Amino acid sequence: MFSKTRLIPVLCLCICILLAGCTKDEKKPTEQPTEPVTPTEVLSPTPTPEPESVVEHMTLKDRYKDVFKIGVAVSNTTMHNKEYMDVVKEQFNSFTFENEMKPDSLLNRTACQKGLPDTDTEPVLQFIGIQNGLTIAKQNGMGVRGHTLCWYSQTPRWFFTKDYTDSGELCDRETMLKRLESYIKQVMEFCQTEYPGVIYAWDVVNEAVDIGSGDSDGIRKEKNNWYATIGPDFIDYAFAFARKYSDGTAKLYYNDYNCYDKMASIVRVLKSVQEAGNIDGIGMQCHLGTMDSMRDRAYKAAKYFTSNGYCVQITELDIGSKTRAEGIEKLQAIRYKELFYYVEQGVKAGEINLDSITVWGLYDEASWRTGENPLLYKRSVGKLTKKPAWYGAMQDPAIEIPLN
Repeated sequence: MFSKTRLIPVLCLCICILLAGCTKDEKKPTEQPTEPVTPTEVLSPTPTPEPESVVEHMTLKDRYKDVFKIGVAVSNTTMHNKEYMDVVKEQFNSFTFENEMKPDSLLNRTACQKGLPDTDTEPVLQFIGIQNGLTIAKQNGMGVRGHTLCWYSQTPRWFFTKDYTDSGELCDRETMLKRLESYIKQVMEFCQTEYPGVIYAWDVVNEAVDIGSGDSDGIRKEKNNWYATIGPDFIDYAFAFARKYSDGTAKLYYNDYNCYDKMASIVRVLKSVQEAGNIDGIGMQCHLGTMDSMRDRAYKAAKYFTSNGYCVQITELDIGSKTRAEGIEKLQAIRYKELFYYVEQGVKAGEINLDSITVWGLYDEASWRTGENPLLYKRSVGKLTKKPAWYGAMQDPAIEIPLN
């Protein structure tokens, strides 16, 4: 038998062992993780999404609704694509036919030849190529720029010959004046009768000033059959005919490229037209590059024409680059913002009388400047997506520009 004095230490030892076992069990986790946690998972923070642009849910036409119309050039391909036209109708309140309203699209050669001699001074036209676009504009409350009535290019040589053939003899001055008048009359009256109020501006004469190879006044002579058959005053006659047949709802414009390089020449050539009251404004095409100064190429030229009594429109805007260097889209966005900023500020300050800016095309892949990616949208996996250039045109505050 154990004595009481020997039993007490044994009991104490047992109690200590039991307590130690309970304490050790309480420290064991009740559940093991299904997968081990790696150091990378522990240390990597959750990515923070970039903040949404403040202009993301705005549209170009709403952004500038109190300043000027915002337009885009469209082709028949664009007009027959619902997705593309949804973007056009959402973002713009004006458009220009890229090619469909030019003479080579409207003239009906076969009918002109078959109708001789009655068609000698009354050329036959066909309007089926512009009816769909004009209907879209009418139904959606959009304006259209009529581009273009009289142009040396995209007016086929056969239109200037006696028998309407490519190799025929050129017509005399009086015959071509009658053809010019008939052509302008038919185009303007069709649009004004069938789609009243839709056309808000006509490019009556296009690209007639060429300082490098023009005559002593700078009027284009090379490959210009209007000059060859009528003479330098074809410009005066074209505007006189346009004013004669206009119903007064559209302004009459002279349109040209590189206006910043030939401002004085353009004003000089148009002096007699302006004095006759047959012109309202000058269209500046503005086919620019990312290395150009938007202030010099757009703002200063627009200000000069305004000071000489003209309305101004930017009619064919695109800003391209032949390099794909890193950061080029950001630079392009800056240039678009600069142009819209300077023009808007000039309009608000009363320095520029400008009522419309038209971007020459909807997306890069359809641009005439192949490879320079000069527009506001690009096509990705069959869908149109906004480029940084779009945010530049919207003057997104996140895009900083150097003001000077």
